[in-house]
Amino acid sequence: MNRLLNLFILLAIVFSAACKKDQNPRLPDGLEKSPIPLVQIVKGSDASIGDVNTFKGNFNVGLLFPNDIKPKKMDVVVALNANYDVVKVLQADVTTYPTSITVTAQQLAALFGKNAADLVSGDFFEIGADVTLNSGLVVTMFSKANVANPYGPDAPNYPGSSLQITYTKK
Repeated sequence: MNRLLNLFILLAIVFSAACKKDQNPRLPDGLEKSPIPLVQIVKGSDASIGDVNTFKGNFNVGLLFPNDIKPKKMDVVVALNANYDVVKVLQADVTTYPTSITVTAQQLAALFGKNAADLVSGDFFEIGADVTLNSGLVVTMFSKANVANPYGPDAPNYPGSSLQITYTKK
């Protein structure tokens, strides 16, 4: 009987300590929900760069969950050959979702001060979106500071998810 009473008192202490009005003090202030971008190549358009003179990439930038919170804006950004120290803006201030964007090999190369004819087999352009939340906080897609996906490990595994696309020179 004494053991049962001790167990009851222990459980009462544990449950009363867990039921606080305050939020978890270990969580940082300023947590904010972020929409997850959806970047997808349009079916039937070029998926890789064959001939730099005729390549025309067509892709859409939208939201994975279109009925969820909307961002203030998105900037469509490009990295060349996984060099995340040099990320260029392809299209700034996207506020309509989805938005269709068409790009040529010359446009992509010019972002990095190159000519499309200078691209060699294996060069690749990664395209994603920097999301500016309504608070002004920016969630960057490509950054050496991001040691993992900025949307967490689950976002790339959601059905239909596509956080970025890649155009590779053949």
